[in-house]
Amino acid sequence: MPQNVEYWITDRPDGRFDVVVKLGSGKTFRRAGCVSRTEADTWIDGLRMLMVAIGAPVSAADTTSDDASLPGSQTMHDAGHSAS
Repeated sequence: MPQNVEYWITDRPDGRFDVVVKLGSGKTFRRAGCVSRTEADTWIDGLRMLMVAIGAPVSAADTTSDDASLPGSQTMHDAGHSAS
């Protein structure tokens, strides 16, 4: 059965962005060092296309999640990005 996939985009102190992805199984991945928010959004679009191929829905995570507060990062909820 396909797993749900959630993501967060986090600010880094150096002005870059990280994308944190959590699978329904609890496994977490990070795409670190996107130069711009646009680059992070483009990466998420690629993730969505890949996950659609296996039937796994991708959604922005709730900022109240335990994984939303990573050390050294501020979480930004990607509320403006809708599923395709």
